[in-house]
Parts: sequence; C-alpha cells; structure tokens
Amino acid sequence: MSQNSRRVLAVAIDAAEPTLIRQMIEQDELPALKSLLSEGKLLDVKAPADVGSGAIWPTFITGEDPSVHGIYGEWCWQPAGMNLTRYHGRDLVPFWKTLAAAGITVGILDLPFMPMLGLATGFEISEWAPHEIFEGRLRVAPEKLEALIAKSPAHPLSSGRLGSPGPDSVETLGSLASGCLEGIKIRGKLARELLQEARPQFALITFTEIHRSGHFLWHTVEPEHEVYEKEELANLASVKPTLRDIYCELDRQIGELLKTVDEETAVFVFSLHGMRPAHGAPAFLGPLLCELGFARLADWSGQSWIGRAISVMAAVKRHTPKALKKFYYRTLRATTTQRLARPTMLPAYDWSQTRAFSLPTDQHGWIRVNLRGREADGIVAAEEYDGVCRQLEQSLRCLTTEEGKSLVHEVIRTAERAEAALVQRLPDLIVHWENAIFASPLRIKGIAIEPDAVISKYTGQHSLEGFCILKGSIDEEVGDVLAAKDMGRLITRSLV
Repeated sequence: MSQNSRRVLAVAIDAAEPTLIRQMIEQDELPALKSLLSEGKLLDVKAPADVGSGAIWPTFITGEDPSVHGIYGEWCWQPAGMNLTRYHGRDLVPFWKTLAAAGITVGILDLPFMPMLGLATGFEISEWAPHEIFEGRLRVAPEKLEALIAKSPAHPLSSGRLGSPGPDSVETLGSLASGCLEGIKIRGKLARELLQEARPQFALITFTEIHRSGHFLWHTVEPEHEVYEKEELANLASVKPTLRDIYCELDRQIGELLKTVDEETAVFVFSLHGMRPAHGAPAFLGPLLCELGFARLADWSGQSWIGRAISVMAAVKRHTPKALKKFYYRTLRATTTQRLARPTMLPAYDWSQTRAFSLPTDQHGWIRVNLRGREADGIVAAEEYDGVCRQLEQSLRCLTTEEGKSLVHEVIRTAERAEAALVQRLPDLIVHWENAIFASPLRIKGIAIEPDAVISKYTGQHSLEGFCILKGSIDEEVGDVLAAKDMGRLITRSLV
C-alpha cells in the first residue's frame, strides 16, 4: 500500500438533475449536501451528453473524448461487419489503473460502464444493482469480499431484469419508486461496510437508483409540464414515493458516508448529466431516411436466407402484443434478450442504394453515412461526404408538425471533413429533438410515415448539464466549470 495518507471519497449520483439539486439545497431539503457545499464549491460539469448518454461514463473513466474512445451508446456500430455490437468495456483503460499500479488502494462500487481490473486490494463491485446491464452477472474483486456482498440484503431491483413499468400501471410504478428508495438505503449500508473493510484511499460509490427513478418519475417533479398533458399520463400524479422523496433519502445516505471519512479527505459528489421532462423517444428516423431517399430497404428476393429469417423475426417483434412483450422481458435474462435483439435492431438495408442510415438510440437521433473506405459496403465517396451531410442537415432542420412546430432543435456534425470521418466510430450526425416530438399522435408535415415512439414508459429523459460539489481539492486550476474528462486527473492530483 502507498504510504501516502491523502484520501478521496467520490459519490456519483447517476443522472441527478443539477437544477433540482440546487433547488432542494436552497429549500433545506438536502442538509448533507448543503453542509458539504458550505465547506466547498459547486461546479458545473460538462460531459459529452450531447453525443449520447452512453458517452459520458467512458469519457470520465478514460479521460478521453468520445472521438478517441468511440463509445456513444450501449450498442455501437461496427463498420467492418455492417452490424451492431453490445458495449463490453474491455478496451477501456480507467484512470484508477495508474493509481492502483502506484500502490494506492482503490474501491469502486457499481460505476456504469466500468471495466474490471481484478484488483488484489480495495474493491471492485460491478453490476450489483446496476441501471445498465452488460455482463448480466455480479463481479467482485478481490474474491474475499464475496462473503461480505452475500450478507448484504438483496437490492429490490437486482433480481432478474430490472422493473420497467409504464404509465399504464401506477401500482407497479409505485413499487419501482419504493424499490429505488429502499435500494438507496441498502446501497448506502453496503458502501459503508466496504469502506470499513477495505479502507481504500480512493473510493468511488455510485447511486444508480437516481438514474432509474429519474426516467420513470420525473413527472412528480414537473407535473404541470406541457409534455405530460396527455390522457394516458393523467393518473401518474398519485405515485408515491416521489422523486423528491428519493433524493432526500439519497442525501441521508451521503451524510452517513461522509461520517466515515476525516476532515482531510477530499470529497467529490457529482453527476455527469441530469434529467428533464419527456415521454419516450422517437423511432421514425430510419423510415424517414428511406422516404427522403437516403436509404433503401432490401427487397425480399435480394436478401439471404439468414436475412429473410431476421426480417421475419423483426416483423413478429413489431406486432407482438404488449402483454406478451412484458412477459418475454420479465421471463428471460437481460443478456439473453439483448443477444436475441441484436440481429433485428437494424432493418435489412440495400447497402448499394443506402447513402445514410439511422442507428438505434434511446434519446438523440444518430445517423451514419455509408462512407466508402470506412463501411465495408460503403458507397459514398470521400468527396461526396460533405454534400450528403449538408443534405441531411437541411432535410432535418425543415421537419415540423402539421401545426408548424419545429421538431429538430439542433443537428451536430461530429466530423467536418471526410478525412476525419474515415477514422471515427461515432455517428456522423446527431439530432437533438424539440419537445414537439413527444406529441401524441405526432404528424409530420409533408411526411407520409406514421411516427412511432420507443420506451414511451419514460417520463424523464437526459438533460445535458451535470454538477459537482467539491470539498478539499480546490486549487487555482479549478474554475467554475469542470469537464468530465478532467475529473480523473483532478482526483489523481488530490491523491498524489
């Protein structure tokens, strides 16, 4: 173990909304955070949430931009195989690997997207009760801590697939809310036991329950928002506990964690992105690109036998009744449903007639250009890349509802020139939607397709801003804004 006595306790509140945190602190609803702030500083955190929620944790973990690590979502495009692959994280090198190599003991609990190092000291606990499921199994290092984990009460949301109630089931939604609140208590107790047992010099404790409850319960924070003016959401106001109740329990558990460290310990309490009102996410970008002439689906006669089988599977999936879908997801392991879903997540394109296509997403629109020299079946020449991107941008910016409301807030290009695009793994265009996209039913002016929505059970979706309450590591290099990619370096400076 390093002889250095300096310590850092970092508490990650996954997807906590900064505006709500500030408001509740001002209203004396979060006494632990208010006390911490009185001794420290509140910073804005900038993470690449504009690329996608899947980009933020790899950026924090590696200290690199998405253009370098290439991760933007749970499913990423593989141009060599013209298909998708599930994130596994084995290629990422976390900043705490250098700390561990220097003899600093490290403890990590349930950080999203975390790679496992197999630490011999400290602790690594992955997928104990996660929001995102990747491996689909609990992983613990060192092995001697497995007994301690086994003694901990079961997390209410850890068995099987995590609960996914929709607005049509207020009772089930209340059960999820109660499970998140109780899970925070159990997580806090487990974290304190791990800190006492392993005594790491750098500890990173993640509360994933805030992420999950934010997606399902944001309507309890802003019930009067225009997004919720729908008949199917009318009964949601009665759900208890509310998201504020869950935030209050989080504050209590953070207060208990702070009691385990001394006054010399540097403390980071942070969220890399937040939450805002929403109702689902649009799923019409693929058909839209086909209607606009940028993509074309393969004819039945032009598909291989495997391709035909996949097309049949996709059609069956689209027309399966909701009740049967719920039974399917409740019965099978998440990793199994992910494996079965992968072949059907993209339609069967005729790549020889497809210049651009959409990628599956849970929030922003992602568009990939079928670029020659990058995609295995690419047809867009490098000199045509800029023109195709400009055509796409113009077509998207013109999208409005029948009433004239704009549907697109912003279109972001991730590469200005084909030379840069040829070596990047990110989508070429990222579409940020306006709130008008959540209208039900949604009618797009001049477009024949009938827009569909995915994950319509969500009443909260990610906002772009994060925050950090920092105590004990404030120096002249720390301004009012902290980039997510720089947090690891700041933590390292606080330790060595």
